[in-house]
Amino acid sequence: MVRRIRRAGAPDEIRRKAEEAGIPVHPMPIRSSFDVAAVAGMVRLFRREKADVVNTHSGKDSWAGSMAAKVAGVPLLLRTRHISVPVRRGWYNLIYRWPDGYVTTGEMIREHLIGVGIPPDRIVSIPTGVDVERFSPDVSGDAVRAEFGVGRGAPLVSVIGVLRSWKRHDVFLEAVRLLRERGSPVRALVVGEGPQRERITGEIAGKDLARVIRMTGYRQDIPEIVAASDVVVLPSDRFEGVPQVILQSLAMRRAVVASPIGGIPEVVHHGKTGLLCPAGDPPAYADAIARLLADPQLRERLGGAGRELVLSRYSSTAMCERTEAFYRFLAHAKGVPVG
Repeated sequence: MVRRIRRAGAPDEIRRKAEEAGIPVHPMPIRSSFDVAAVAGMVRLFRREKADVVNTHSGKDSWAGSMAAKVAGVPLLLRTRHISVPVRRGWYNLIYRWPDGYVTTGEMIREHLIGVGIPPDRIVSIPTGVDVERFSPDVSGDAVRAEFGVGRGAPLVSVIGVLRSWKRHDVFLEAVRLLRERGSPVRALVVGEGPQRERITGEIAGKDLARVIRMTGYRQDIPEIVAASDVVVLPSDRFEGVPQVILQSLAMRRAVVASPIGGIPEVVHHGKTGLLCPAGDPPAYADAIARLLADPQLRERLGGAGRELVLSRYSSTAMCERTEAFYRFLAHAKGVPVG
């Protein structure tokens, strides 16, 4: 199943891809961590389907799914940890003792789990893979530039992701304002939806940047968005593993500017595959963006090195192979038969 749907993205797309591949999909609303109806429903499902592995991903589904897996007698239980939110000791996080294994999307997250007492041999770091064919340097961004009125030669920078407070869109907006104040003709896109939309919209208006910065809303054409951009920016100040948007941008040979938090430094090697700036420092971001916009050869060098890094370590094929290998390792360790 992992291989069949590995290129899917948002939940609806994952479901569609799975159904196209002939994989049964069982929607299961989980209203809370202790949703009795959801747990009972999953117990019935796991028993009926004779599930060999249950792999949970977020807080609610980890509690409910883990309880259901234990009751149903599923041989292997895994948890994938995507973000770097600290795991605090306490009864609520006793659930972290249940899984047979953990997959983290970055080494920093793995080290944190080891620090709270999870045995190292039960944790493997496997960043979410990138479809290097879909996120190819050959993709054209011309249609996106035309849609937002950005000329082919005009400098364009983008921030892509859910509109959440820790993504620090305020830093991006202020960096763009500083660049315009310095005389740069830079244009910008804020790509995504989320709870901070109203605040970001108000801040753009307050800075008188409505004709400079466009909010695109949720988009499925992320390869085309990245292709249209000269620089992709991620100024988050916490809670990042190895962000997909960074790997996708590197796969497309795009220059990246980001904060050195979470798993970001694992892929953005300062001066080699991108530029790192202190979190929460708009002038530093403005300087880094200006440096890249003024030096096409630097952008090409960083982007080329980024593409090579993704091809060698972060492709979706590599992710699937490593995930399957970890499943088999855990199954062998528990004496669970595998095909």
